[in-house]
Amino acid sequence: MSSNLIARSNTGPPCSGAGAALFRGVPAMDELLLSLLRTPGISGCEERVRALVESALPGGVAQESDAMGNLVATIGEGEEAILFCAHLDEIGFVVTEVREDGFLRLRAVGGIDPRTVLGHVVRVVTEGGERLGVLGVNPPHLMRDRAKEMKEVPRGDGALPRRGGDESRRGGGPRLSRARLRRPRKTALRRERPLPRGRALDDRLGCWVLLRALERLQGEHFRKRLHFAFTVQEEVGLRGAEVLSRRMSLTHVFAVDSASAADYPHGLPRPESRGPGQGACLRVLDNASIIPPAFTREIEALAAREGIPLQIIFGGGGTDVGAFQYGGARVMPLGIPLRYTHAAVEMAHRADVDATLDFVCALARKYGG
Repeated sequence: MSSNLIARSNTGPPCSGAGAALFRGVPAMDELLLSLLRTPGISGCEERVRALVESALPGGVAQESDAMGNLVATIGEGEEAILFCAHLDEIGFVVTEVREDGFLRLRAVGGIDPRTVLGHVVRVVTEGGERLGVLGVNPPHLMRDRAKEMKEVPRGDGALPRRGGDESRRGGGPRLSRARLRRPRKTALRRERPLPRGRALDDRLGCWVLLRALERLQGEHFRKRLHFAFTVQEEVGLRGAEVLSRRMSLTHVFAVDSASAADYPHGLPRPESRGPGQGACLRVLDNASIIPPAFTREIEALAAREGIPLQIIFGGGGTDVGAFQYGGARVMPLGIPLRYTHAAVEMAHRADVDATLDFVCALARKYGG
C-alpha cells in the first residue's frame, strides 16, 4: 500500500479529522459511504445493508419493503410514477459445507474472477459472528495444470473446529446456514486526488447517490410519485427488479449503477467509458437493454442545459432497467465510471459521483415535476 493512502477498515481504529473524509469538501459523505462499503451484503444476504439504508433515509419519507427484500422510498403525489434504483447486493461467496477437517466448500455468487481471490484472507460472516479464513492456492512449482487451477474457485480454510468440538453443527457456535465470505477489510481508501477506492463501489455509490438525492428533493413539489428503490439480487440476474417490475406501473425508470472503465495499462482495448473523471455515463446499449436514440438525445439535451458532463457508452453486462423495459417504461441506465469493477478494490472519481447526483435530481424534476 502506498504511504500516501489513508485506509479505513471495519476492524482497525477509525481515522479522525480530515483523514476520515472520503471526499474533500463533502463532510456528510464520508461516514455514510464508508458504512455502506464496510457492510457485507452479497446477493440474497442484503439485510444489513438494507437496514443501514433504512436508517439513512430522510425523516418523513414513505417507505416499504417486499418479500424479496427490496426497499422502496417514495416522495411526491399523483397517479403516475417514475423510479430510480440502485442495488444493495455485491458479489461474494456462500459457504455450502463445513468439512470435518475445518475446510469450507464455497459457491461463488455473482461475477467473480477467481484471479482476484486466490491466496486472500477473507472473513466468514455467520449468524454468530465473523471468523477469518484463507482462500488457499497451490504454489506455482506444485501446480500440475496451472491454467486449470487458476480457473477453479478454491476451497477456503475457515479455521473452524473439528468433529467433537464443532459447535457450529450443534447450534452453540457460528451457524453457517446464512454464511458468506468477504475480504478482511471492507476498506475505503483516499488519496490526495479525489479518487475514492474500495470494495463494492458497485453499487454502494449508487445507493449513496439515491439517498442524497432524496435529501435534496424531499421538500420540492412533484406532480408524479418518485420512487427510490434499493434492490436486491441484481448481481445474479436482476431478480429484485424483476419483482418490482411486476407490481409497479411506471412511466420512466433510471438505474444508478457502475460503468466499467479501462483507461489503464492492460485494460480492455475498447473500454466502456473514457474513464473516471470524464462524467456520468449513459449506458445506451448493453446485454439487458437497448435505449431508443430519440430518448438518448432527449436525455443528452437535458444534461447539456444543466451543464452536466456525460459519456455515451456501449458495453456488456446489464442493469436493473432491463427488468422494467418489458413493462413499457422509458428506461435509461446511468453509470458511474469505475476502474477494476468486481475486483478487490474499485476506483471512482468524485466529479463523476457529483455529476450523477446532479443528474438524478435534474431527471426527477424534468420527468416527475
